[in-house]
Amino acid sequence: MSLFFLRILSRLPFGFLHGISSLLARLASGVLGYRRTVIRGNIERSFPEISNANHRQIERNYYLHFADITMESIKNFTIDDAAARSRMCHLGLETFEPFFKAGRSVLIAGGHFNNWELYAMTANQNIPHDVMAVYKRLSNKTMDEAIRASRQRFGLEMVRTVDAQTWMDTYAEGGRPKAVVMGFDQSPADPVKSWWNTFLNQETAWHFGIEKWAKTYDMPVIYGHIKKIHRGYYETHYELVTDSPKRLPEGAILQKCIDLLEADIHETPHQWLWSHKRWKHIRPESMPLNSISKAEKKPADDA
Repeated sequence: MSLFFLRILSRLPFGFLHGISSLLARLASGVLGYRRTVIRGNIERSFPEISNANHRQIERNYYLHFADITMESIKNFTIDDAAARSRMCHLGLETFEPFFKAGRSVLIAGGHFNNWELYAMTANQNIPHDVMAVYKRLSNKTMDEAIRASRQRFGLEMVRTVDAQTWMDTYAEGGRPKAVVMGFDQSPADPVKSWWNTFLNQETAWHFGIEKWAKTYDMPVIYGHIKKIHRGYYETHYELVTDSPKRLPEGAILQKCIDLLEADIHETPHQWLWSHKRWKHIRPESMPLNSISKAEKKPADDA
């Protein structure tokens, strides 16, 4: 699909785009069977306790939800600031205030849950900090540049994963405080350099970046729960994970974020990104299967 056509499509009203997404969902789930094996396998392994009928219901709901956020993401090419803000409400912004006043940068953790693209477009206008989001460059250079430009229209700064460490060394400490957005639920490339735990009933590898950066730069971690209010409208609720990352045992920050994501998925399972290949790796024998107890997640007493 050409960028020119996508820009034309993005000028259509939401009602028309949602009509298209309803049609696309039926085609994708029925005629085309888009990634059906991946979607169905992910859902069945994640929820072995429920019936096949419930598995199929989550699958059908997912196809419609995925079609909706796809069309809504196309709309982002031309949506104006006021319309974007009206469709993504940010709640719990007081969570950021003490850190902003103290000049402390923060990390915002989130998964690929609901409309993360609309979240990215509206975060900088709502959060007191200057917002940066870490992203992986697309293989199509033209589309990558177009999407990056679209996301940055309202002040968000996008930094590629390969450049993120240099950016952090330069901007994370000192100057105007930053809020760094990290989607932590992508499958990592190297299973040996990952944190392994049990997630959705499966041994799962995780990037360790959010844990590493929180402790290296002493950055508070805030989790963003994105909830779908109704079609095309969302809310992000912010929850403090920790304001003292260096006091927590290894893995506790990441595990807490994982727990919050898993709870969100259990609440509305069709709203996570089931069509990506999250479980690519088998845990190497050299890697432990980690488990952090509730007692271990709490900060240690002051010496």
